[in-house]
Amino acid sequence: MHDLDALDPAHVADVLSRPPFVHIPGVINSRDLGLYPSVIFPGKITKPKHLYRSAEISRISPEGPSTGKTSRCSIQLIILLGKELFKELNITKVFDLRSDTEIRKYNAPPPKIDGVEIIHVPVFETADYSPETMAK
Repeated sequence: MHDLDALDPAHVADVLSRPPFVHIPGVINSRDLGLYPSVIFPGKITKPKHLYRSAEISRISPEGPSTGKTSRCSIQLIILLGKELFKELNITKVFDLRSDTEIRKYNAPPPKIDGVEIIHVPVFETADYSPETMAK
């Protein structure tokens, strides 16, 4: 395999379905930052299910559970959509590190999520450090 060959989609799906990754519909690369060893406090670890990180959340799916039925039986499936899952995970604050330039360029303002405070603290004021720009 060369460095630029595509990864096997089944392998990627398998890896992204296991901890520390958390599937939040409409949000990519979400993961729990718990169980990492502390550099400052040797022998200590970060608390699981307390701090998460992800890519930008502007495309998070709407609130409320979505229900559906399987075609072969009468089992009802409840799927928590992104905004509802934020509540289940007790996410109450989001720190948006994107620059104003990135938000405008991709027309991706932060969403409104009941009970979640979104705090805009750009790492870079105007620079575009999106994956596409970094690849160039």
